[in-house]
Amino acid sequence: MIHFTDSVNIFKNQIIFNEDDDGDCAYIIEKGRVLVFVTKDDAEVSLSILGEGEIFGEMSLIDNQCRSASVRALEDVTLRIVTKQQLLERISTADSVVQLLLRVLLKRLRRKNVHMSNSLSLADTKFEPTEAADVNTQQALNQIQLENQLFNAFQNDEFRLFYQPIVELTTRKIIGCEALLRWQSPVRGLIAPTVFIDVIENSAMVIPIGHWVINRALKDLKYIRDTLRLKKNFDTADNFMMSINISGRQFSHSDFFNNLEELRKKYDLPTKNIKLEMTERVMMEGAIALEGLHQCSNQGYAISIDDFGTGFSSLQYLTQMPISYIKIDRSFVMKLLTDPKSRAVVSSIIHLAHALNIEIIAEGIETKEECIVLETLGAQFGQGYLFSKAIELKNFVESI
Repeated sequence: MIHFTDSVNIFKNQIIFNEDDDGDCAYIIEKGRVLVFVTKDDAEVSLSILGEGEIFGEMSLIDNQCRSASVRALEDVTLRIVTKQQLLERISTADSVVQLLLRVLLKRLRRKNVHMSNSLSLADTKFEPTEAADVNTQQALNQIQLENQLFNAFQNDEFRLFYQPIVELTTRKIIGCEALLRWQSPVRGLIAPTVFIDVIENSAMVIPIGHWVINRALKDLKYIRDTLRLKKNFDTADNFMMSINISGRQFSHSDFFNNLEELRKKYDLPTKNIKLEMTERVMMEGAIALEGLHQCSNQGYAISIDDFGTGFSSLQYLTQMPISYIKIDRSFVMKLLTDPKSRAVVSSIIHLAHALNIEIIAEGIETKEECIVLETLGAQFGQGYLFSKAIELKNFVESI
């Protein structure tokens, strides 16, 4: 939330700033009205009248150019100041497409002000050639293109689920797996999830694609358990657990829990065999997401926090969220043998989890030495290339 500085009072007819002034702040009108205008041959050309709750003066802060118009108080006004730093900090964290939209809109608005100032019609105006796209613009264009490709991929059934085993470290026995989304493009082949996962999670596609993932994962979970029973491996079948990644936006969706329950019942699965996995970012969705977590936990679903320790306020969330498992991020595991600080962090997380009756899964295990150290420190479960990469369902079932 933006924290504004003290308000200022401006008297009627007082100029707040002039055209071509340098911009150092923007203003939100708390009381009164102001006139935005440009000057042509010593005469005012009115652009707009702004009232309470409206903001002005932001253009020059965003595009770092001089003021494109003047502003005068039409009556006594009270203004709240927004500093350049306050505004730019928020814009810098915005989506690249939103940043592109702001730049385009500001350019058009400045052109409009120029037209009014010069008393030119649009037909008489000669526009300058469009500048070559900068890095930020190209990034925004690439994101839009990727979103379109992902939408088409979903429509064309190009997504797949691969499964990475989760093993009990003391026995090396497979006790479950994590369902991981993959994109099998007919043109580009198998595309790394790092290319598209964040794009999906930050767009409206996360709801339909997330529903597809849950449906597919639960269908495959039923197949895995049925296959294990055919192999007379009843104990593993009864306790086998499927981890499914869920975004905060999914937990906040009004139909999430009902849809999850409908699919679970469709495949006749106990809730104890299903683990809902998310990152700490789920808490950015607020109380609604937390309510969804408790609803799922009360129904018997296991809740797991992925990438623990890499987010923010982790300890606070441990007291709020109904967590059954913590996954130690690979960034700690890979330094376990060489960095005493990373080893201390891992040891502390494990001891804390034990005290809270939370089980530990270490991810990204690639060597026997890492596995031995994690087991010695008290981690119960692990996954990583030491055991297996994520593989297709058929190959996974054959490996159990």
